[in-house]
Amino acid sequence: MTQLSELEQDALKELFNIGMGRAAASLGRMVGGEILLSVPFLDILQPARAAQIIQKPGCDTVSAIRQSFNGPFNGTALLIFPEVNSLELVRTLVGEDLPLEHLGELEQESLLEVGNIVLNACLGSFANLMRGEILFELPLFIKGSCLSLLRADSAVCDTTQAQPLLFLVVDFRTTEEARLAHRIQGYVLLLLDCTSTRNLRSQLQQLINETLEP
Repeated sequence: MTQLSELEQDALKELFNIGMGRAAASLGRMVGGEILLSVPFLDILQPARAAQIIQKPGCDTVSAIRQSFNGPFNGTALLIFPEVNSLELVRTLVGEDLPLEHLGELEQESLLEVGNIVLNACLGSFANLMRGEILFELPLFIKGSCLSLLRADSAVCDTTQAQPLLFLVVDFRTTEEARLAHRIQGYVLLLLDCTSTRNLRSQLQQLINETLEP
């Protein structure tokens, strides 16, 4: 998949933001408060470039939820947080000023719940675009170097280079945080096989053409 055009980016952002609205409602019910989710940025990136954006200075470790899927398209979805962001999200979800060591104990359980909700919302948006049903494997919690995680999952497509991935920035905010500059950012990465990548581009062009028709 080559770089997305502006029209393609806008169409995908609209699809994903609809899915994020449903995810935000589910998370809000889970925590008993309002959660706001949005996708301010998406693009097609090489794994090495995605890792550069995600990694924070002085901290190469990330926390991630990984979920494989198949159906009208096949691949792997990852919800990734730099370690400091994942712990801050856990603190927001539990609504308490817990010590760092206690946050670490809650991290895996909390992120599995969040990842299951957010990734299902993203892939559900894809399923609507591709006009089919997606089957999910159980989500897994993993930690480690961002680039090593991406290299392990990246598909190779007719060349020796890794297949580019669909990269989304996801903003997590509570109602109070929405009035502030501070936000918690996560990243959704969708790694598709070659056939799925071609099908996605075709369906995306069809959606744009239908939208532009008088």
